[in-house]
Amino acid sequence: MTFGTFLAHARRESRGGGARLVFFIACLALGVGAVVSVSSFADALDRGVRGEARQLLAADLSMRGRQPIGEDLRKAVAELPGSETADVLEMLTVVAVPSPDSGDGTTGASQLVELKVVDGGYPFYGDLELRPAGPLAPHLGPDTAVVGPELLRRLGVDIGDTLRIGGEDFQISAVVEREPDRVGGAFSMGPRVLLSAAGLERAGLEQYGSRIVYRLLVKLPVERDAELETLAAELEALAPDDGRVRVETYREAQPALRQGMRRMESYLGLAALLSLLVGGVGVAQTVRTWLAGRLDAIAVLKCLGYRPREVLALYLGQTALLGLVGSVVGVGLGVGLQLVAARLLEGILPVESLALWQPAAWFQGLLLGVGVSVLFSIAPLVTARRVPPVRVLRRSAEPLPASGWARWGTGAVLLGGTFALAWWQARSPIEAALFVGGLVAVTAVLTLAALALTRFARRPRSGARLWLRHGLSALARPGASTLGAIVGLGLGVLVVLAMFLVERGLVRQLDQDLPEGAPTAFFIDIQPDQWDGVREILERDDAEVGTAPVVMARIASLDGRDVSELVTERETRAEAEGGDVEEETWALRRELRLTYLDQLPEDNEILEGTLWGDPEVDEISVETEFAENLGVGLGSRVVLDIQGVQKELRVTSLRQVDWSTFGINFFMVVEPGVLESAPQFRLAAARLSPQRVQEAQDELAVAYPNVTVVQIREVLERVTAILSRLGLGVRLLGSLTVIAGLAILAGAVSAGAVRRGAEVALYKTLGMTRRQVVATYATEYALVGLVAGIIGTIGGGILAYAVLTRGMEVDWAPVAWHFPLALGVTVALSVGAGLVASLRALQRRPIEVLRAADAG
Repeated sequence: MTFGTFLAHARRESRGGGARLVFFIACLALGVGAVVSVSSFADALDRGVRGEARQLLAADLSMRGRQPIGEDLRKAVAELPGSETADVLEMLTVVAVPSPDSGDGTTGASQLVELKVVDGGYPFYGDLELRPAGPLAPHLGPDTAVVGPELLRRLGVDIGDTLRIGGEDFQISAVVEREPDRVGGAFSMGPRVLLSAAGLERAGLEQYGSRIVYRLLVKLPVERDAELETLAAELEALAPDDGRVRVETYREAQPALRQGMRRMESYLGLAALLSLLVGGVGVAQTVRTWLAGRLDAIAVLKCLGYRPREVLALYLGQTALLGLVGSVVGVGLGVGLQLVAARLLEGILPVESLALWQPAAWFQGLLLGVGVSVLFSIAPLVTARRVPPVRVLRRSAEPLPASGWARWGTGAVLLGGTFALAWWQARSPIEAALFVGGLVAVTAVLTLAALALTRFARRPRSGARLWLRHGLSALARPGASTLGAIVGLGLGVLVVLAMFLVERGLVRQLDQDLPEGAPTAFFIDIQPDQWDGVREILERDDAEVGTAPVVMARIASLDGRDVSELVTERETRAEAEGGDVEEETWALRRELRLTYLDQLPEDNEILEGTLWGDPEVDEISVETEFAENLGVGLGSRVVLDIQGVQKELRVTSLRQVDWSTFGINFFMVVEPGVLESAPQFRLAAARLSPQRVQEAQDELAVAYPNVTVVQIREVLERVTAILSRLGLGVRLLGSLTVIAGLAILAGAVSAGAVRRGAEVALYKTLGMTRRQVVATYATEYALVGLVAGIIGTIGGGILAYAVLTRGMEVDWAPVAWHFPLALGVTVALSVGAGLVASLRALQRRPIEVLRAADAG
C-alpha cells in the first residue's frame, strides 16, 4: 500500500463523518490542552528562574546565615581578584507614623514590615526600580528610608513623610517598585522597608535574639564564571561545620521555589494526563463505533487483496492522523489555559517571564496526544484484522473473536503504554506506578459498576412506566455508551471533588478551626529587661498572656557522635536511596529555640519517661516526632552548643504536642536551673481583639521598638487567599477530565444518531409524546451520571481523606452537602450533554425517517 493510496482512503473515510471527527478531536484536545498548559507553564517558570538566576540572587554567589558572616569567609572573598561584595540583612520589625505635634514620642498607626538593610553595591544584577527613578545609594542615608508602595497605602504616608523605626525617625526618600531578589510578594509578611547600615545602627534593632538573616553577596569577574562551583565548594569548606552558613551560586538561586515548582509540575502533570487518558477512552469508543460502520468496506478491501496487517495499518494510520489533528487543536487550547494560569498565579509565582512560544511543551503534547490515540485504538482496531472477506456475500458474517493471547497482549500494551506516559509526565517511576495503580483500581470499580448497571437494566419491568422501561433498556443495548461514559465521568468527578475537598480542608484548618482559646498575636524578641513593661501593656483589660524564655542553641553531638559526622552519614544514605537530603538532615542542621519550664503547657502530654525525675543529670524533654528525626530516645545524651558553650543533657521524657492550639511550644524543653544564665530573650502570646492588638502594636512601637508583633489572623488570611487561588486553578484543570467524560457520552450519542432517529420515529409512531421520549433518554443519561457520580464522589472523598489525614495531618471534617451537590451536578451535566447530543434525533419527524428507510 503506497502513501498515496493511504491518503486517498483517509480522504474517503472522512466523508460523512463530521460528528465522529468532532468528538474524536474534542476528546483528545481537552487532554492535550491540559498537558500543554501545565508543561508550558512549568517550563516557562523554570527557564525564567534559570535565565534570570543572577537577578534572583542579585549576585554571582551568596553566603547566607542566621549570624554575621565570619571573618575567614570575608577574607577569602576579599582575596579573589576583581571581586565585589555587598552586605544584606533582613528581618521583621514594626514601623509607625509619629503623631503630629505630640512632642512626647507617641505614634499613630503602626505596621509589621520586612526590613532590608543594604551596604555596598547591591544589587549587582537586576533592576531595583525606584520612584523617583535613580540609584539606591543616594536615597539611603543615616536618617532616610526607602519603602514599598503598599506601606504608603496602609499607613497613609507619602514621600517626604516621617516613619519611626526602632524609636528613631526616618524620612521616606523614595518608593521601591521592584526588587530583583524578592520572589512571590504574596508570601511576604509585610511591606518592604530599606535602610542603610548606618540607619540600622541608629535604629538599634540588631540585638541578641533578633530573627535576622545575614547575606554576603559576591560579584565575580566574567572570566571566573566557569570556576564558580569550585569557588563555592572552597568557601563551603571554610564555613562552620554546623551548617550556620550556606553558600550558593546563582545557578542554585531560589532552591525552595524550584523544588516547589517541580512538585507542582509533577502533580498537575498527572492530573492533566488523566484528562488525556479519559479522552483516550472516548477515542477508543469513537473508533469502535466508526469500525462498526466500516465492516463491509473492510471486507471489500480484503477481497481486493489487502492483507490483515495492511488493513490494520490503514486504519491505525488514519487514527494517528486524526490524533495529530486533535493534538494540534489541543495545543491551541493549552496556550489559552496557560494565559489563564498566569492570571491566577500572578503575585504568587514569578510569571513575568512567561512566554507563549513553548515548542518543547507543544511537542510533548503532540506526542502524548498521538500516543494516546494510537494506544487506546489498538483494541478496537484488532477487529479490523478479523473481518472475514465472505461478509461481502453474507452480511451476517461477524468479525472473528480475538484470541486470548491477543486480548491479553492488547491489555498489556495499554497498561505498559499508560505507565510509560505517566513516567514521562511525572519523571518518576514510583509516582508513575502509584498513578497507574490507582487508575487501574478506580477504573476497575467503575467498570464493575457499569456492568452491574447494564445487568440491572436487562431485567424485565412490566409494571413500570413506558418511558422508564425504555430508558433502562437503552443502557444495555448493543453499542451503548454506558461503560465509557461511566468510566470517564467517574474519573473526572473523583479528581475534581478530591481537589476541592483537599483545598477546603486546608482552608478550614487554617481559617475556621483556629481554637477559641488560641492567641491572636505573638510578640517576639522581647529582651529580659523589657518584659515587665511589655507585660503591663499586654495584660490591660485582663487579657490572657502566655510567655516563655527562649535560648538559641545548636546540636553539637548525639550519644557521643559529632553532628557533622551524622549529617554526612545521612546525606550519603539519602543520595544513595534517592531521598530528600534536606528532609533527612534538617533536624540536625537547624538552629534550635529552647526553653526551660517547671511544668509543661496543657497541650503537652508525656508519652514516655518522667518529667524532671532524675536529680543526678541535667534533663531535657523532646517532642516525639522531632526525637524520631534526630534519632534519639530515652537515655540519649544530647550536647548543645549555646553561644560557644557546650552543655550535655540527658533525654528523660518524650512528649506529644498539640500544635493546632497555636500556643507557645518547643521541640525541646530543658529542666529549670540549667539555662537561666545563658543569653536569652522572651516570647509572648496573647489573646486580644483585633483593635487591641493594633493598639498594643502602636504602644510597643514607641516604648519597645525592637519587639516584633505577628498577628496570626492576618497571616492565616494571607495563606488562605493564596490557597484559594491555587485551588481554583487546579480545579479548573481537573474539570477538563469531567468535560472529557461528557464528550465521551455526547460522542457516543452522536455516533448513533441514525439509530436514535429511528427509535424516536418508532416511539412517536407508537403514541409516545415528545416529552415522554425526552424522559426516556433523560432516564438513560441520568442513570449513567448517577452511577458515575456515586463512584466518583465516594472515590474523591476517600482520596481527599487520605491526602488530608495521612499526607498533611489535617483533621477530616468535610461539609456534608458537598457530596450530594457533586452527585447532583454530575447527573445534571450527564443529562444535559446527552440531550444536547440527541437534539437532532429528537427533532426529526417520523415521516422523515420512514421516507429515508424507503429510499434506502
